Amino acid sequence: MMGRVLAYFLAFVPAACIFNGCDDEGNGLDEKTGIFWIENNSTLVSEDIFYVSASGDDGQDGLSESTAFRTLSKALSNLHPGGTVRILPGVYNEGIGMVSCGSSEAPMTIEGYGGVPTLDGNDEIAIGLYFEMCHHLQIRNLKVANYTDIGIGFSTGSMLVLEELEIAENGHAVQLKSWELEGYGIHVDFSEEIEITGCDVYRNGPDPQKSPDYLMGTGINTYGNSNVEITENLSYDNIGGGILVEDSHDVLVEGNEVYGNDLDATEEEWWDGGLWLDGGAGVIVRDNHFHDNLGPGIQISDEDLQNPTGYGLYDNISSGNYYGIFIWNFGTTGWPPESIIKRSGNTFSGNSRQDIWIEDWY
Repeated sequence: MMGRVLAYFLAFVPAACIFNGCDDEGNGLDEKTGIFWIENNSTLVSEDIFYVSASGDDGQDGLSESTAFRTLSKALSNLHPGGTVRILPGVYNEGIGMVSCGSSEAPMTIEGYGGVPTLDGNDEIAIGLYFEMCHHLQIRNLKVANYTDIGIGFSTGSMLVLEELEIAENGHAVQLKSWELEGYGIHVDFSEEIEITGCDVYRNGPDPQKSPDYLMGTGINTYGNSNVEITENLSYDNIGGGILVEDSHDVLVEGNEVYGNDLDATEEEWWDGGLWLDGGAGVIVRDNHFHDNLGPGIQISDEDLQNPTGYGLYDNISSGNYYGIFIWNFGTTGWPPESIIKRSGNTFSGNSRQDIWIEDWY
C-alpha cells in the first residue's frame, strides 16, 4: 500500500519543557531546537502596534520605528488580540512558538512592513513560526526560510490567514523526530477557518529525499481541518507533494499552480501528488494547474477506507506529469460515483505514463 507518515502533533505540554533539552536558561528558549516559546493566555484587546528592526533594541518600547525592538520574540511576548507586529526589512535568525494565544474578539497581525523581511533558521532552528491553541491570526508579507522542520506551523486553533508569504528551503533535516514530521513549508492540523492565499512555497521537504526512511515532504500540508481555503498559491520544486488535503471538511482548493515537485519514490512504486486529496468530505478542487510533477498531478484516495464524499473536481488542467490523475481504493477501476466525485471541465493530457489511472485498490 502507498504509505505515508503524517504529522500528528503533540498535545499541549508546558512550553518551557516541550522537548528534551528544554529551557536550560529559564528564558523561554529551547536550547535543543532553537525555538523561543511564548505562552500568552491574555484575551485583553489592545491595538498597540509594535515594530521590530534588525538595528533595534529590546530595551526600547517598540512602539515606533525609531524605538523598535530587536527581536520578534520580544514583540510577540507583548502582543495582545487586536495588536500588530510590524517587521522591518532585514534578516532575523529566530524561531518562535506561541501557545494559547489570541481571541475571537480581534485579530493579532504579524506582517512585513516597508518591504519583505526574512526569518532565517540557518538550517539549525527547527521551526520558523509555530502556533498551538491560538486563534485569530493574520500573517503576511514575510519570507520564512531554512528551518530544519517547518516554515510555519499551526495546530488546534482557528481563524488563521496566511497571505503573500514566501516559504522556501524548509524541512531539509528534521529534528523533531517524535512529532513524526517529514519536512513541510506550511503545516496546519486540527484547526478551523483557515485561509492560505497568494503564497510562494518552494524547495521544502527532506533533502536528500530518501534518507533514511524514504520520507517525502509537502509544500502546503493540511490535515484534520475544516472550513479551509487554499487559493492562488504557487507550490513548486518541493521534495514531495505540492499540496496535501487529508481528512478535512469543507475545503476549497482553487487557482493554484503546482509544478516541478519531486513526488517520485518508485523504489516502492508510490508517489505523493501535486495535489493529494484523501479522506474528509466536501472538498472542491477548481481552476488549478498541475504540471511537470514527478508523479500524479492529482491523486485522490481513500487510504483508510473512511468513505469520503462530496468531492468536486472542476476545470483543472493536469499535464506533463507522470500521471494526470491517479484515483485509488474506491473499489472501482472506473470513476467513482458522483456522490464521491463530481467532475466537469478538467483536462488531463500530455502526461508521460498515463493521463487517467484508476485502481480499485492499491
